[in-house]
Amino acid sequence: MNLSLFIAVLFGMVFGVLLFSLALFLYSRFDENRFKKHLAIEKLYKEIDVRRNLNTTVIEILNRPVAESDYTLVDPREDVKVAFADYQFLKNFTSLHTLYIPSYFMDQFFTNLANHLAVFEDVDDLANGGYIFKDSRRIFEDFSVTITDEVEEKKKELEVAKNVYPALIKRQEFHI
Repeated sequence: MNLSLFIAVLFGMVFGVLLFSLALFLYSRFDENRFKKHLAIEKLYKEIDVRRNLNTTVIEILNRPVAESDYTLVDPREDVKVAFADYQFLKNFTSLHTLYIPSYFMDQFFTNLANHLAVFEDVDDLANGGYIFKDSRRIFEDFSVTITDEVEEKKKELEVAKNVYPALIKRQEFHI
């Protein structure tokens, strides 16, 4: 009787350890997938937020009224006048958020702007209160449309990421 009881207890302990190990493995894999999914969703939210803020700034620059004294320098239908503070904000904003905005995208935008910069003396630039980009309204508008398209694309990615239920055993890959 003692030997059969000892074998039953031993078998129960081994079975319990195997069952516990399997449950621990499944829980750790599930938790890892859940954490990766959470990070991916958080990154998508941040990318959407950064792009919206950038687009808001670009739209504000485009909609800013031109003063009567600037009509000799700026044609409101074709040219854009960007205040020094706004230009520095765009530069600093993109450098602070390089994880969420592709750098080649912003480099291309600033390169296109540099080709349209109206060159004045420093005194005239200070008197103007900002940089004047000749024939660049189309660049700003296209940039705003591109940002809006990217926001919509990121929203679709977010919906896909939210709807994926983490599998218990299959290791999932998220683009974090």
